[in-house]
Amino acid sequence: MYKSELRNVSKAWLKYSVPICNWSERSLLQFRAMIKCVLPNSSPLEDFADYGCYCGFGGQGTPVDQLDQCCFVHDHCYSMASNLSSCDSLLDSPYVNIYDFRCDSATNTVTCMSSNKECDMFICECDRVASACFGVAPYNVSNNHLSSSLCKSASGGSSSSALTTVSFALILVLKLTSTA
Repeated sequence: MYKSELRNVSKAWLKYSVPICNWSERSLLQFRAMIKCVLPNSSPLEDFADYGCYCGFGGQGTPVDQLDQCCFVHDHCYSMASNLSSCDSLLDSPYVNIYDFRCDSATNTVTCMSSNKECDMFICECDRVASACFGVAPYNVSNNHLSSSLCKSASGGSSSSALTTVSFALILVLKLTSTA
């Protein structure tokens, strides 16, 4: 499915599934809480669920700006988590995994707790790094609800800038989780 098709599915899914989920118990909902910690005045579902070429469900092409690169890196981090030997069960999926984190509202920072198991910590760090990235990346309103037709085909490869960002962020996540 392409992002435009997923947009309708994801909004419908959120509309009907959110009432039966505890906001603090699912990774994607925890990711939302992390974003709210870093950007207290944001509305994560409205601001980031369909931004650029990579924020939200699905993704293709080249990130359109720094914020979209945050989502590109986050997508790749989740892919790496799915391939970890410690994340081998269905319950260890980055989309449903439960992890422990703390929000410092005085500094608008998130900390992944040392009580997390290896898989939980990796996914928590994916979300923490992405939320911190959202906190420093400029927000371009014209990239919210961007038509997927404006996202260049991935067949031409990704830009070197995006790959450098991904490499740096993933190395950072790996380093942080190996010392925890």
